[in-house]
Amino acid sequence: MFDPVTKGYIALYPAEAARILARLDSRDSKAILEVMPPQLAANVLEHMTPSSAGRCLEQLTVKTGGEILARMPVTAAVAPLRLMQRDQLKEWLAVMPRHAAARLRLRLRYSETVIGAFVDADVVTFMPDHRVGDALSTFRRASQRTGQTIYVLDARRHLAGVVDLSDLLGERDRSLIQRVMRPASIVLNARAAIQTVTNHSAWLTHDSLPVVNRDDVFLGVLPRSKVIEGEQQLLTEVADRNELATTRAALADIFWMGVGALFVSNAGPATESKAED
Repeated sequence: MFDPVTKGYIALYPAEAARILARLDSRDSKAILEVMPPQLAANVLEHMTPSSAGRCLEQLTVKTGGEILARMPVTAAVAPLRLMQRDQLKEWLAVMPRHAAARLRLRLRYSETVIGAFVDADVVTFMPDHRVGDALSTFRRASQRTGQTIYVLDARRHLAGVVDLSDLLGERDRSLIQRVMRPASIVLNARAAIQTVTNHSAWLTHDSLPVVNRDDVFLGVLPRSKVIEGEQQLLTEVADRNELATTRAALADIFWMGVGALFVSNAGPATESKAED
């Protein structure tokens, strides 16, 4: 078990702990992660590159790895999962809490180059016939908040409109949200490339923007911070995958060179023997 001092150090410096853990022998890193509290381990793996985090997770039992992945931010958890084999991925998702697995499946459905891969689905939404007072009470209790904009959905989960928190505060509690909501001026498509919104003028006035799928079903929001993180993560993942592909190609070259040398060495004496005959 971890002593309080060690736990405190790792909690304060998770990025440094991640660098040290990534350099350790696989048996040592496995031993540490197996006794580390899942939430603390999640904080550490969040600061690793996708390939390093994937290597650490693959050493653990599916149950232990699933507990860690379920506590990681969705974007950080998806990155190493994209590097896993399909059957292995199914095992990880099967042991996670249903809501955590559902969020990850939604992200994995989209390529890492599109907006859908960076959607924040933990958004408080209301229907047009909700009363203002009830909506404000729910919003105050919500653990996940995405700026000052509240999203209003119809019965089919289509985006019916948006309303600013400041507008609700100025209304009577018994008023209906549909009285103050307005159409969303900007709606993003989940399959659009993340680079298309990098320099969008809407980021000057919005902390997040709504995202819908091809059927216009509301998926969540794209936070402004995720656009910057998404670009950096994409570059990191591409570099990791290129490194992995290069390593595999180099190993394959070494293998076939060895096989070729073996054939050549075996063929040499046989040729000489025939010449003597």
